[in-house]
Amino acid sequence: MSASPIWHPFTQHGLEEPVPLVTSARGAVLTTADGREVIDAISSWWVTTHGHGHPRIVAAIAEQAQKLDQIIFAGWTHEPAETVAQGLRAIMPPSLTRVFFSDSGSTSVEVALKMALGFWRNRGENRHRIVVMEHSYHGDTIGAMSVGARGAFNRAYEPLLFDVVTVPFPAAGNEQPPPGGPG
Repeated sequence: MSASPIWHPFTQHGLEEPVPLVTSARGAVLTTADGREVIDAISSWWVTTHGHGHPRIVAAIAEQAQKLDQIIFAGWTHEPAETVAQGLRAIMPPSLTRVFFSDSGSTSVEVALKMALGFWRNRGENRHRIVVMEHSYHGDTIGAMSVGARGAFNRAYEPLLFDVVTVPFPAAGNEQPPPGGPG
């Protein structure tokens, strides 16, 4: 256990409970400094879906890091990104011609909001209403919290969140027929 100086998200710091210190991980199991083994049931925030220390993933990361570990996309590119983008383009509708890579889910939501609002602004149309699905979660940045469900985790930031229109989550018996009647 650790009396950590780190601000850990979604942690009740006011309870002053010790934060477990993870010393290693393999597959879905985290090992703590005191020897406990804990199942990483959320894949470390949905990042390690194939498990910790997966040999093929570790090897691919090491191989790529030896060639090029990071490059800014502002005016530069690299082969692995180009390959992934071309693969995505092959399955996208022809009208979608670009791929944007983001460093996190919250950032991708922020960028999507900026792109959508910027698109209409650049066309000279004043569209600014955002429609969201009830009970959704998109991250912890201001824009991502704005388009997600409001509650205990974001109540303190309510004055910063922008207004959205909420539609119900689709459920059996709550379907909406397509325009022009049943399909």
